[in-house]
Amino acid sequence: MKKNNETEVESLAVRIKRIRIASGLTQEQLATSIGISQTSVGNWESGEFPRGRNLAKLAEAFGIDVADLMGESHKNIDDLAEEVQLLAAFRTLPKERKLIAIKLLEALKLTGN
Repeated sequence: MKKNNETEVESLAVRIKRIRIASGLTQEQLATSIGISQTSVGNWESGEFPRGRNLAKLAEAFGIDVADLMGESHKNIDDLAEEVQLLAAFRTLPKERKLIAIKLLEALKLTGN
């Protein structure tokens, strides 16, 4: 493998692990959610590139685009991890609280704060 590809794989490995942790998921929970083995997740976090549709499944499980996962969107990994963490927290809310959260965010957006 070429040196620049190795760097890209390492970067992806770091992103997968940081986003998984920010999502509050164990390797096993992430693996179960996308229908693969925990060993596969561990391998990806160690630098093995996800095969086939697994990259898309990972992004979907995290609630982000493949471009964000790959680092092609130029989003800071800390900002991306923060977004994933917020999304994970939002998903745990009951429907009525989700509606309240949405209204609050809309109000904050209108005030510019």
